Amino acid sequence: MTILGLFKAIKRHIIPAVIVFAVVAAGMGVYAFTRVPMYSATATVFASYKSDAGAGGDAMSQRYSATSYIDTQLKSYPNLVKTEAILQPVIDELGLHVTVDELAANVEATQPDETYMVDITATDPDAQQAAKIANAVAKSLKDQVSTTLYSSDSSVTSPINLSIVQSAQVPKWPSSAGKKNLIAAGAALGIIMGALWAIILDFLDKKIRQASDLQEIMDVPILGSLTRNDVYAGKAPVIISRPASREAEEVRRLRMNLTYVMPDNGEHPNLIVITSAGVSEGKTTTAVNLAAAYAEAGKKILLIDADLRNPSVAKALSMNGAVGLSQLLTYQVKSTDAIQQYWKENFHVLPAGKRAPNPGILFNSKAMKSLLDQVSGLYDYVIIDTAPLKVANDAAVFVKEGATMLFVSGLGHGEKNDVRAAVEELETLDVTVAGAVLNFSEEEKPDDNYYYYYGDSEDGKSRRNKRKSSQKKRKNTQK
Repeated sequence: MTILGLFKAIKRHIIPAVIVFAVVAAGMGVYAFTRVPMYSATATVFASYKSDAGAGGDAMSQRYSATSYIDTQLKSYPNLVKTEAILQPVIDELGLHVTVDELAANVEATQPDETYMVDITATDPDAQQAAKIANAVAKSLKDQVSTTLYSSDSSVTSPINLSIVQSAQVPKWPSSAGKKNLIAAGAALGIIMGALWAIILDFLDKKIRQASDLQEIMDVPILGSLTRNDVYAGKAPVIISRPASREAEEVRRLRMNLTYVMPDNGEHPNLIVITSAGVSEGKTTTAVNLAAAYAEAGKKILLIDADLRNPSVAKALSMNGAVGLSQLLTYQVKSTDAIQQYWKENFHVLPAGKRAPNPGILFNSKAMKSLLDQVSGLYDYVIIDTAPLKVANDAAVFVKEGATMLFVSGLGHGEKNDVRAAVEELETLDVTVAGAVLNFSEEEKPDDNYYYYYGDSEDGKSRRNKRKSSQKKRKNTQK
């Protein structure tokens, strides 16, 4: 994923990202104001080698050099500090009501590189207590190393001599981050977590949600979009049922844009094949409305339902679809019996007819090619509604005959994997997609300063009345 893709993912899931940011930032804020401040104090001890360590020491000095021996021993002291031998005397001396493990959790020892020193740090809510513990641990370490740690025999002295070179001082400021720093850190962490969550959601989201989702997979221009509105599910195309509506203008815009990308010449330059990656994405809705828009513009139109597996054009137009393309291709009826007129004299429809068991064979037949040759010469535009590419690649057959492919993607319905599979298949077949239509898109809020003509229909009057009422309320509020 590119940087631009990351930003787009965050934008697509901005609400979950903001929620995660708010939760993380609020949680860090609560912690900042409720936590107990902790103080840290550090004491430092210095290790040296005793040259007069007695017999045992003489024997050991013959085996190791003083410097290497001290260096080896110092590496074990950070862990030694947390043991019962060192900490229990501290608990007893200071009268602490804690266990060795609890005290060990608040004591740290480090050995700075290339030195013979050990820094012992104690952390406690009480600044004075932190200093006392650090000094007591340093003293206990010194005593243990100098006496019983190396031998239980009192006559043998330790080869290591520890000296406290820096006593722990009472700290004036808490060692942990202050409230402002914690809040700032919480805000930064919230931004990071929110962005990560948005990216994760984007990776997990399998649906096509907006234009960028489709264009990241399929490199095609978006020629138009149809909003999510029940008017498209009516018994007639919106060009007929609501000619002055916003939805009708959406279809007219699609018609105009599609006209510009269609070829001027070729075998069948006036054929338009409409398909989608998956089912229920609105390809038939697009087909019938686009056909009506061309008919409204005075073009002679033939709408063919070539989805012989699941015919839907006749139902969308409330027509009788019992006789149609399947019978025509098998020479059971003539074209005059199968093609019906709809709405205007220049708008003709060829329903699918009876479901065919072998649509692929029919579409690759001489009868289909002959039909395309014939109708291409008789009509200004021939719009063909085909099966989704997930079901069959019938659309590719028509593109090979010169048709322009229009790809419909239903936002919130289309699957990214289906689109990827469709793109791979179309590339294998060397089929080009002229453009795409986004179905079920969200209606944009109109500009208050933009005058939109809705006509004299009931739908238009209702919208104008709502608009006037809203404007009147705003004026009264401003007064």
